[in-house]
Amino acid sequence: MKNLKWVLFCLITSIVIVLCLGTTTIFANSNETSSKDTTSKKAPDLPSTQESTEIDPAGYWTEEKMKNATPADEKLPKENKPAPNEYDNTESEKPGNASDPVGPKHATINVVVPSTAGKVFFSYQGNDYVCSASAINSDAKNLIITAGHCVHGGSGEGWHSNIAFAPAYYDGDLPYGLWNWQEARTFNGWINDSNFSYDQAFVTVRPSNGENLIHVVGGNGLSYGYSPEQQNVRIFGWPAEDPYDGERPYYCDGDTYKRLFSSDAYMNCDMNGGASGGPWLREIIDEDLGYVFAVTSRRSTSGTPRLYATPNSQAVKDMFDLMD
Repeated sequence: MKNLKWVLFCLITSIVIVLCLGTTTIFANSNETSSKDTTSKKAPDLPSTQESTEIDPAGYWTEEKMKNATPADEKLPKENKPAPNEYDNTESEKPGNASDPVGPKHATINVVVPSTAGKVFFSYQGNDYVCSASAINSDAKNLIITAGHCVHGGSGEGWHSNIAFAPAYYDGDLPYGLWNWQEARTFNGWINDSNFSYDQAFVTVRPSNGENLIHVVGGNGLSYGYSPEQQNVRIFGWPAEDPYDGERPYYCDGDTYKRLFSSDAYMNCDMNGGASGGPWLREIIDEDLGYVFAVTSRRSTSGTPRLYATPNSQAVKDMFDLMD
């Protein structure tokens, strides 16, 4: 049984308070519609790119707008279908790491909130939304990973705007500020078909005050080709639906399992809307760092509370290589 821990992170100088109260889960409805995909398992879907033309997306986000942002999964379809079995990482791919975790260049802020994880805010068609995301170590040192539906609305929809990353967000506090987006990529399989096998995205952010993101907050490593069945995994997220309010981060610890007839991995965890895009960490190094092998895509809507994600494939690694 998954040991789901409720973690309250306090921003008190030199004081660490961790309250473990119960089980929590993360994010988007596992009831998403999965359109049939015609892409061959041997011909991975290609990513598409959107570049920011906005001068200051972070300047758009007032404290009120951030608090009132709607979890992104609320605008997703509600059918509870598993992601198509696009690829089987247990057989077809050799697991590897595209990058390794790295700590911040200067440890200047004493916070318990994981500095590499945070909230990602965005706008679409006049409404404000929120997901979770995490920093990824890369050559350019300005990369985050999140869910595909956190940068693009999927089939029949468009790219999001005003994208900004808030690492270590806690109760409206922004210890590392807001980071403006520069470029977003996700798969055409998500853009054209809302196929949850391809519900992954990368976003590059612009340097802030002359500093790169990874030098300020650190960065997780990126794993790919790993089986859905992993042990000792930690999932971070900012759940925002009752009984949560999106103002504090939570995590779930436990093992992950393969969903039958699907590309999905799952963990029993009760985080809900707002946790979409949060990292699934294997080989956890400390409270801040690990290897991201998947990001939260959906959640169950009946029965045992569960989070679902398709583990990073070779195609995700290839998309990562394009970002720098």
